[in-house]
Amino acid sequence: MRRAVSIGIVCFWLSVVAWGVRRTWTPSSVASAPPVLAGTGDARSVDDWMAVYHQQRKIGYTHYRLSQDGQGLGFLEESLLRITVMDAPQTVRTLMQGHLASDFALRDVHFALTSGVGQLDATGVIDGAGLRLTLRTGQETSEQRLPLSEPLYMPSALRSYLGTSQLQAGREIERVVFDPMTLKNDRIHVRVEVQEAVPQLIPEVRAWRIHEEFRGVHTTAWIDSAGGVIREEGPMGLVLVRQTKSEAEDQNWDTQTALDLIATVAVPVAHPIDDPRHRRSLRLHLSGINLETVPTDDEQTRNGATLTITRPDVEGLASYQLPCRDPQWASELTPTAFLQSDHPRIRTVAQEIVGGTDDAKAAAALLNDWVYTRLRKVPTISVPNALQVLEMGEGDCNEHAVLFAALARAIGLPAQVIAGAVYLDGAFFYHAWCEVWLGRWVSIDPALHQFPADATHVKFVVGGPEEHAAMLGIVGRLGIEVLDDDVARVQ
Repeated sequence: MRRAVSIGIVCFWLSVVAWGVRRTWTPSSVASAPPVLAGTGDARSVDDWMAVYHQQRKIGYTHYRLSQDGQGLGFLEESLLRITVMDAPQTVRTLMQGHLASDFALRDVHFALTSGVGQLDATGVIDGAGLRLTLRTGQETSEQRLPLSEPLYMPSALRSYLGTSQLQAGREIERVVFDPMTLKNDRIHVRVEVQEAVPQLIPEVRAWRIHEEFRGVHTTAWIDSAGGVIREEGPMGLVLVRQTKSEAEDQNWDTQTALDLIATVAVPVAHPIDDPRHRRSLRLHLSGINLETVPTDDEQTRNGATLTITRPDVEGLASYQLPCRDPQWASELTPTAFLQSDHPRIRTVAQEIVGGTDDAKAAAALLNDWVYTRLRKVPTISVPNALQVLEMGEGDCNEHAVLFAALARAIGLPAQVIAGAVYLDGAFFYHAWCEVWLGRWVSIDPALHQFPADATHVKFVVGGPEEHAAMLGIVGRLGIEVLDDDVARVQ
């Protein structure tokens, strides 16, 4: 059980870290090669490299290329991130390429994330008033359409856009951008603050400091008059610095553990929790984060900074006949890009697992047993989707939660993925699990084989992998104090 918890909590954070690096590195053009609008007659290209540092240790690099094509601009963005997971080195690569219109609006994009185990492969094409997404998993594909009411941009393209227009203090722009790590569109707000000396650069270089906010994640960058990034400071202490290609790829790599995820994400507590895996109730004091964003429901309630977590006796909960037809839970029954509950393979497997059972509570237990037993507990750096997990047959808590939620929705059992923290060995670590509707939302953790999940599970975000980036607003800030030594146990 302890190893399963360790794998789960570490690797949940890997996907969030990958998102943080992907979100942080949005390098644009270098000063010697400013971006230009198609049709101006200037065919100069952009080829920009940056090194990624964490706590002054080099952990990766990024590369951005921009060039004109016949209808506008072509772009390529790639990154490499080296980290260590449970004493094993891991390399995470992302590749994104596509085309922009002459005003930098997105035309199409292909995105791939690979780590040697898990892989996310997606294509998006602007089609009329929408973005048509295709997600590929081995031989299987699934599609989704995101409606659009205005042009869609890539975050990096907005910096190029700033470089083609007047930079001045106080200028603000807001656009809808596509995030390939979450396969979701959302608004980004960019504000030009002041022209100043770039921190830690010798000799001194002056540039425009800009501030970006995207889904609660704040980034500061210093860009030159062409929109090129010189330095960037993002979530979790990530820093990017402009370098040459050879410097970014080959120089100053740390020979020790570049990014110790255990140390980075742990939220230590002064008083250990006795027998955490059987804890039925718990009182905690939270600090350091926006408490208004902490969910309050049947299983956890907040009174000021005090959070009380209680778990029900599942045997005493009422059940109902599947499929659930209550329109109130339509969104918790709907397929998504990551939870392909309408795919024939997912539906077939779900029906095989539950057999002829149409009792909601019994079906939840059967799905929990099957996912826990069937998936090998393997550290996996990816942004998982249910079809991918079903094909791989392995993963960490992310994979368990995504597959369980898709299988549950496929049989008409409302389910949602939860991101939060769980206790282990004197600290809280970030983790993912699920909830199912049984007349109330009830926690269920297929990675730990718990129904309900123990009371050391602290919920912060409701939603699939597309929502987990919100955890970046919590990590590094969260403080937890255990308020009592309650000894209630889950039997």
